Amino acid sequence: MLSCKDVSQLLSESLDRNLPFWKRLSLWTHLGMCRLCRAFRKDLQHLHKRTRQQAEEIEADTSAPQVTLPDESRQRLKRVLESHKPS
Repeated sequence: MLSCKDVSQLLSESLDRNLPFWKRLSLWTHLGMCRLCRAFRKDLQHLHKRTRQQAEEIEADTSAPQVTLPDESRQRLKRVLESHKPS
């Protein structure tokens, strides 16, 4: 059975990609029994929704200054993010 820590990681991953069937099954089994993880899932979904809404509002705001990142900085950031991907 998954631990609550495992579930929190899987819930976060599930926002970005589809999980394999066996992981979804384990996740739903745990959620069926753990009210704290269900509450965490609800909070995580709310934060994800609000973050997307905020990003859309910022993109739609034509009065906001358009900021671009230099290519060198963009590549450095990409390397750092890729080095921290979970395996």
